[in-house]
Amino acid sequence: MSNLRHRLSIADTSCQSSSTTVMMLALAGLQLAFALLGVALTLSTQETKKGLLSFPVMHKRSHPLNLGKRDNIVALGNVSTLTYLLTLQIGTPPQPVEVVLDTGSFELWVDPTCATAATESQEETCNASGRYIPGLSSTCVNKNVTQHSGYGKGGAEIGYAVDNILVPGSSQFISFLALKLSSIDKLHAQGITQSKAFSIALGGQCSESGGAIIFGGLDTKKFSGKLHKFDNMPPQIEGSKEGPWRCWVQMKSVGVTTPGRLVSTYEYSTMPALLDTGSTWSYLPQHLFNSLEDDFNATLSEDGSLEVPCSMVEQPGTVDFTFGDLTIRVPYSEFISQLEPGYRALGVLPRKGSYDRAVLGDSFLRSAYVVFDQTNQHLYMAHYRDCGTNEQTLSGDVGAALNLTGQCHSGHHLFVSISMCWFIAPSAFVLWVCALFL
Repeated sequence: MSNLRHRLSIADTSCQSSSTTVMMLALAGLQLAFALLGVALTLSTQETKKGLLSFPVMHKRSHPLNLGKRDNIVALGNVSTLTYLLTLQIGTPPQPVEVVLDTGSFELWVDPTCATAATESQEETCNASGRYIPGLSSTCVNKNVTQHSGYGKGGAEIGYAVDNILVPGSSQFISFLALKLSSIDKLHAQGITQSKAFSIALGGQCSESGGAIIFGGLDTKKFSGKLHKFDNMPPQIEGSKEGPWRCWVQMKSVGVTTPGRLVSTYEYSTMPALLDTGSTWSYLPQHLFNSLEDDFNATLSEDGSLEVPCSMVEQPGTVDFTFGDLTIRVPYSEFISQLEPGYRALGVLPRKGSYDRAVLGDSFLRSAYVVFDQTNQHLYMAHYRDCGTNEQTLSGDVGAALNLTGQCHSGHHLFVSISMCWFIAPSAFVLWVCALFL
């Protein structure tokens, strides 16, 4: 099979072998980034069709937290219970690197300093991962640029170089410096995709696969009903409309539907929301966090999480997020996560600050199918379902996604018991690309 090579900016000021090298790739516009967080992955064959490039999204679980052995209470924003991954081949010869899918930032970095992990088990997971060694790549070029990149719950000291990224499935060779021209733009400019759009389905907590990211297309067997179009909002940095564009959408309301079908909608829940696959948790203003605490009769733990009874994961209730005339109903089974055996928490944390806005992470996005249209600055959403595979190319025309309808049934089949899932594959590891501008 022939291959597609991307030239990308990576962090290493000397292109010498290093255990703390950081690589970053800007995918710009509606930013999509992949961030390596020290996790292992075996990726099945990538698939390309005319006008699109598709990757399966694989799930990774690691060891659960042992809360009793932590020296200090770990900030829950730095903990992941399930992570969504791709594998990239970097350098010449190619070195496999496992990366986390993150729509909340716009650069790719790899090879973190594992000793800074929040827990011992997270450090072990990080060290067990494959690493990119620039000194072993004949195509690594030093850029003599360093900087600090800040994130909502941490940051990274990085240095830039340039190297190749190889994607199986194409005969084309693309060379670019990622900080100046995004890979999404380049895929479109070279005719790999017909549009500067991409779609994401993460898949449920208990599914080992089923998710996918498609550049230049979507999968009509990964959602139900019609897609709903929304404007991608300008930057929502506190007190300013300036800064890099990200995946912001106007949220109309947040509420809960109880197992008895009693629906409640919270006051003052209309606000901008960032769609961020790099955040395990969702972040809501304090008053909405308090409302969820009351409705779930949850217990506020020392580490900031909302503990709920283990039996609640099996109940047919939903946490409801409304955008225009679309309501994404997230089943309890997807919104509740296990941090350790016998300990379950809601997938939400309070967002600090006076400016009301939300960050909707994986606890929300598992139940949504999202198309990001970089050309026309639109987002499209529908209910996530998985009934097979039927990938379709998207043109760059305004509203092209509206011409395609999801083929899955829209029933309430997601309300199922998944209690065994928690014991088959518990997980946790460092997630510090959790959410920007919290």
